[in-house]
Amino acid sequence: MHEPIAAHCKSGDSLLLLISPFIGLEALKRFIESAGCDRGLKVIVRWRPEDLRSGVSDVAIFPYLAARGIALYVNLDIHLKLFVFESNLAFNTSGNLTLRGLGYSENANIETGTFVQLAGQDWSKIFELINGSRQVDEDLYQRYKRYVDTCPKASPAAGPPLDLGSVSKTYTISSLPATESPVDLAAYYFSPSRTDYSPEVVRRAAHDLITFGIPPGLNRPDFDDQLGGSFRLTPFVVEFVAVLKTERSLRFGAVNDWIHEKCEDVPLPYRWEIKENTRIFYNWLQHFIPKITWDRPNYSQVIYWQGE
Repeated sequence: MHEPIAAHCKSGDSLLLLISPFIGLEALKRFIESAGCDRGLKVIVRWRPEDLRSGVSDVAIFPYLAARGIALYVNLDIHLKLFVFESNLAFNTSGNLTLRGLGYSENANIETGTFVQLAGQDWSKIFELINGSRQVDEDLYQRYKRYVDTCPKASPAAGPPLDLGSVSKTYTISSLPATESPVDLAAYYFSPSRTDYSPEVVRRAAHDLITFGIPPGLNRPDFDDQLGGSFRLTPFVVEFVAVLKTERSLRFGAVNDWIHEKCEDVPLPYRWEIKENTRIFYNWLQHFIPKITWDRPNYSQVIYWQGE
């Protein structure tokens, strides 16, 4: 089962997302090291308490992934197993990323899998999954590790609750729009079957349509009204506009710092860099809020509140 996935990684199509409820450390090591696909990869695992108590998932994957610069996320509701590539090709399989599930052991499971091409509506479902995922940091890892160390393996139905603490940041990075401008998003929305869109353009557009709750089948005026209303009422946008009203103007670096302070990372499957997304955020603010403008005095972007 692991051979076709590793071979495709080596073909030059980067693996963006690896989603599997159960992941074992030894199987993960063998897959990552044989496929050579850790650049930009993000991993999503389930890690329910019963998964950890029964030993089907291994918390030791966190330090291994962290040492390789690979981000790990937890989503308690996943059951799918999916390997998603930069070309929007995905390998959909019944096998978890374990020695038996991917066929590394002699007594491997009988599993199935196939390559499928992801469309915009598929990405909408993936973004719903992404929005429910939480990044594992050192604090969260230690909570999981203490739970495993103090709770002997037992039947999946037995065992104490698991305290995961609270998420300290207010929003996720997915609160930010990803498409270059609302005009570009409209172009995709009204002509989604065009063949000249790059896979990344499709992912970004799907992100924005699901983030701002835009249903299919709208005419242009209704599309503009719903997108603008949803964007302006997003709690992240509301709070930022309030800050900008108070400050009257903010330099690009100050906005980046504010976003870092407020937002929790999520496993976005596109080339996310905060400077790029801040620039895109400026475009959307200026488009939908007439009292906001920006320019580049002395080669540095500054955003302004022009109203009372």
